[in-house]
Amino acid sequence: MKKPVIIFLLLIIIITVCPSAGQLLNDSSNETAFFNESIASYEPNLSFIWSVTGIEKDPVIMVLNQEGSDLYGQAKYEPNSGQAWNGIVVGSVQEDRIDLVMTFLKNAVQFSGQLKGTYDETSGLIKGSILQVSNGKVSLKSDFEAMPINPDISSYTPAREVTPSVASASSPETNATMQKVKEILPPASSEKSKYHDVREDADRILTGVGDISQIPIGMSGL
Repeated sequence: MKKPVIIFLLLIIIITVCPSAGQLLNDSSNETAFFNESIASYEPNLSFIWSVTGIEKDPVIMVLNQEGSDLYGQAKYEPNSGQAWNGIVVGSVQEDRIDLVMTFLKNAVQFSGQLKGTYDETSGLIKGSILQVSNGKVSLKSDFEAMPINPDISSYTPAREVTPSVASASSPETNATMQKVKEILPPASSEKSKYHDVREDADRILTGVGDISQIPIGMSGL
């Protein structure tokens, strides 16, 4: 009779000291849930200056600021030849998924592109597709790739925009016109005269540079 009593007491002691199997399983489930939640809330640091290919012939430079899952910044295009532009960028990041909208003016026309990509932590690249519209029509549908080139986002500077003129003062057409005007005007005297040589105003008349309102045509300012 003593053996069953001793075994019963030992069982009570084991149950009291050791946690139940159900509790172990419950703790394990809680740890797994916490681990999965940590992974789900992970967001990569995208505060960089990026070089983006696929939008223009040459790379577009983009700077991103990040506040949690919100992204915002600027973009610029400075080709060796052609129209330069500046733009703005807004978007968001969710885990490794990146959504951006880039808007800019080019030749006085507004372009807006949606960039949807995936961030690869191993390579540090963002790869995806772009859908760009202008004047209510699709102007570009392609793939893009963004590569980080500088973590110092404060070093970003906008592009110096170049607005093309109808006729440049240094163009061959304008130079030829100026030459014809000078040929039509009377020759200047070799000696200093009190009369103003209007040929000297040809460049300013054609280009609109300089103020000739103070000098009456054919007269010197007295």
